[in-house]
Amino acid sequence: MPLTFPSHPAAVLPLKVWRPRWFDGVALVAGSTAPDLAYALDGSGLPVWPLSHQLPGLVVWCLPVTVAVVWLTRRAAPVLAAHLPGLAAFGALGRWPAWPVTVSSALLGAASHLALDRVEFLLPWSEYVMHALGALGFAAVVAHIGRRRLLRFWHGDPPPRNRRPVLFWTVAAAVTLPLVAVTPFLPGAAQAHTTGARLLCAVAGGLLAASWAVSCRSWLRSGS
Repeated sequence: MPLTFPSHPAAVLPLKVWRPRWFDGVALVAGSTAPDLAYALDGSGLPVWPLSHQLPGLVVWCLPVTVAVVWLTRRAAPVLAAHLPGLAAFGALGRWPAWPVTVSSALLGAASHLALDRVEFLLPWSEYVMHALGALGFAAVVAHIGRRRLLRFWHGDPPPRNRRPVLFWTVAAAVTLPLVAVTPFLPGAAQAHTTGARLLCAVAGGLLAASWAVSCRSWLRSGS
């Protein structure tokens, strides 16, 4: 199957460049990965597979998961971007488009995932081609956005945020490393897609927790 990241996001992110007012780029990317995030729950007993890869799952699973991921990402974006070298402009992603744009982009992103998986199923030889094209395509689109300063053009300048690198990276490591360490011992760990989804969630969880820790620290200091 095409890689959850970056192959699936590469298929839809160009839509944001094509018509920036029509699409929510964060929702497109999150929606395109949402069906595979169900793999992280393998062995839990929850009926999320194969539902996440079926048409009803677009609404029952993919839409709420994507909206949650978008909300968390946009809340964390200003702090997160301030602590990632060369990515300060991504702090502008903290500003939301209209909700209908986010919802439609979430559904479109998830639907593109199902369509791409179907292509791979019908043409098994295309899997590794999709891996290569996905990586190259995603890198090219992100580079284009960066060179043209499109994030600032679409969303304005990112809000200023104080950097606390020691706190940020300490919390990120404290959350991510234990999650990564237990991954090989979880149900379904022998499946590459299951472990891959869990590792993505572990890294994302660590970065989100670090962003919240810095935000809370700043809020406490400003209130004292």
